[in-house]
Amino acid sequence: MSLVAHSSHRKCFFCSNDATDKPIVGSVGKGGTNKKADVQLVQAFLNSTPPEEGGPAVLLAEDGLIGPKTQAAIDKFQAKVLSRPDGRIDPHGPTIKALTTLICDSASVPPGRLGLDGRPGQAAGSPSTAPKTPQTGAQMVAEGKQILKDLERSLMSLRFKLLHQTPTTMAWLNKHFETAKVKVTPGEASKLLGIVSAIHFQVSRANAFGAQGIDSIIMFDPKADAGVIAWTVRGGDKLSTKQFQIYVEKGVNIKAPGHTVFLGPIFTNQPAPIEKQWTVIHEMCHFVGPRDGTGLEIDDNAYAFEPHFLSIGKWFKLHNAESIALMILEFAVGTAAIVGTPRLAKFKSHFDTFPKVVGGQIVTG
Repeated sequence: MSLVAHSSHRKCFFCSNDATDKPIVGSVGKGGTNKKADVQLVQAFLNSTPPEEGGPAVLLAEDGLIGPKTQAAIDKFQAKVLSRPDGRIDPHGPTIKALTTLICDSASVPPGRLGLDGRPGQAAGSPSTAPKTPQTGAQMVAEGKQILKDLERSLMSLRFKLLHQTPTTMAWLNKHFETAKVKVTPGEASKLLGIVSAIHFQVSRANAFGAQGIDSIIMFDPKADAGVIAWTVRGGDKLSTKQFQIYVEKGVNIKAPGHTVFLGPIFTNQPAPIEKQWTVIHEMCHFVGPRDGTGLEIDDNAYAFEPHFLSIGKWFKLHNAESIALMILEFAVGTAAIVGTPRLAKFKSHFDTFPKVVGGQIVTG
């Protein structure tokens, strides 16, 4: 659950309503109107409540139907917070107020992050001075989604290049991943293809209702640690009972929506639009990882602004989000664009060489 300042209220990104307003229209539970949208929202709220705070021990199916399990969950929560439970949640009643307050304000369930190995996917790059017109959280999320949507055609074309592995393509991959004359093998190129394909799948897929996968991937975290531009929850799945990840960090219970890319407030501070593109692609490399069948754990072995970025071994580059993201970014926007980025200033001369990407094609001269 991520919150952002909104007038004198706090807006809940989970239900897109002010926490102080009524998030449901009609009553839910025994004798309620039980409109599907209201029931689904109550089910989602209950699922995001820890069992020790009155939430269900087993997550509910968020199907919008009042069944015995949902009713039992309502009864359990009311028994925790009300002196006279009645089995029904009313729009302005004490139960919905207690439920939204608990989720939005509870110190025991702060926003958190989780990697498959218990570590977060760290942010790429470093922030610059704040822009003249800061973006809101919603604007940053919208921009992040648009960055991914704009990548779709380039990702499809890059998949074709990595599939056929021509000498020109392999030479271009070596510019990114070769170290000490140890070149990229066809098998390693195929693994890179798996990563690019997994990202493309997330960008291009749509469900039965026409909603794209990326609509549920990117969220805003106003409480991101200082200096963190973005981070990724690599465990969990919004489409299953593991939609939330709960773990302990420094003795505090941390809860985060599973399988999510979070943008922090300083995402807007990056010095150029291309830096934002790089950051989003970087986080998507963490996002897909082994969970989407790529067989690779994508970590942060070096950032482009660090002096050892090019000197880490080939294996580490092939498992490095920054390196893979730079490859994808160069193919999407062209060599001339990436060599002008502040983040790549130390290594401009290395990447401003052939093979280059010009107009979506890899050229040797």
